[in-house]
Amino acid sequence: MTDSVRLDDMRLFARIAEAETLTAAARVLGMPKQTVSRRLADLETALGVPLVARTTRSLRLTDVGRAYATRCAEVARLAREANLSVSSEHDEPSGTLRITADPTFGHALLPDLVAAYANRHREVRVEVQLTNRIVDLVEEGFDAAFRVGHLDDSSLVSRRLGAARLVLCASPAYLQERGIPRVPADLERHDCIELSPQGGPTRWPLAGPGGIEAVTVTGRIRVTGIPMAQRAALAGLGIAALPRFACADDLRDGRLVPVLETWSAEVGGVFVVYPAHRILTARVRALVDLAAEHFAPKSSPLGPPQRQP
Repeated sequence: MTDSVRLDDMRLFARIAEAETLTAAARVLGMPKQTVSRRLADLETALGVPLVARTTRSLRLTDVGRAYATRCAEVARLAREANLSVSSEHDEPSGTLRITADPTFGHALLPDLVAAYANRHREVRVEVQLTNRIVDLVEEGFDAAFRVGHLDDSSLVSRRLGAARLVLCASPAYLQERGIPRVPADLERHDCIELSPQGGPTRWPLAGPGGIEAVTVTGRIRVTGIPMAQRAALAGLGIAALPRFACADDLRDGRLVPVLETWSAEVGGVFVVYPAHRILTARVRALVDLAAEHFAPKSSPLGPPQRQP
């Protein structure tokens, strides 16, 4: 009967599947090979199905065994995290923290946060992977991710850190030559750097004193990445709509100049997310709390609060 299967048996089978041989599994588990073999046979009897196909030198998982091994490994991981969560409820965070983010966001905003975290929690090893693709946190073994925009993954727990705002900006040389737009409609006579993967019209929805206006913009440059749009703006090729966190240094140093400052575009939020089904370990909880502190409105590197229309 399946009710007689213990968690220890599931852990053992997960180890066997991972090791691929009984000898290797016995070595990892620290028990005699005969004991491992007997417990495997008892597990198969309890379940009423063969989990492995044995030969004289190796074993091969059956289709049922392969699926069961995956479930066993997940159950063992959840049990381990649950025990860790209880035992380390008030302990200093430790272990390895793996986080991921988009490169533009990561290069602009994560170095200070990661440095503060690493200095505060000396027992934690921090690994950061920056990538343009959406990482499957569970499948790829990440603890948390920073995401920008609108979230649509219900399997993740999220904490909103702030708004993701765009700022319209151009180089001083471009504005001196072409003039400064005073109202959104003026953008139609300017070269605008289109940040869009599609070939159709690019529309910038702007919120301001007159409500919301969606302006269709055109220009000589269309790109699919923020860094290239930023470089095009710095080169004087037009007006760009860039995330404030990406161009904060250029704005501060005068390499880019904001335009239409009473109008703004918000494209969702900035979030730290982690898998919903995982226990919130001390190291992840510490990251979430520090991120909320780091991006607090009064000193947020995301930029000043949005002006209300």
